[in-house]
Amino acid sequence: MSPRNLGLVCATIALALNVAIERALMGVANSAVIIPGLADFHTAFNRGVSFSLLTQNSDSGRYMLMAGLAAISAVVAVLVWRAPNRLVAAGYGLILGGALGNLVDRALYKAVFDFLYLHLGNMPLFVCNFADIAISAGVVLLLAESMFAKSNQA
Repeated sequence: MSPRNLGLVCATIALALNVAIERALMGVANSAVIIPGLADFHTAFNRGVSFSLLTQNSDSGRYMLMAGLAAISAVVAVLVWRAPNRLVAAGYGLILGGALGNLVDRALYKAVFDFLYLHLGNMPLFVCNFADIAISAGVVLLLAESMFAKSNQA
């Protein structure tokens, strides 16, 4: 499979899984322990960006966030298209699928639907969704590729 096609497949899978998981969880009881001391199921609607920064309660603010997310998605789509290898393409594909998943959330729910509450014992970390996990996994792949590329050149 070409890098381009792999990136597009990763984006499609990340987007589809985000939508499917959220549809399955919408309306489920709001709290449940998944991994004691580390992860709980807890729904939240994030009207801002990461860690609820730049929270937007107005439609115009939401549209501005959506426009920014659409622009970022377009840039990442170009990076998927131009990816030099499969690892880079998969990384950018996961980032693209996650960004599109969060964009769909904003269009459907006027906020990002988060459901995974991560914490260390009583110390809260953050609440995220599958799209955020896909974005993080994509970044990890890009970092890994960057490290491996440098070690191969040395």
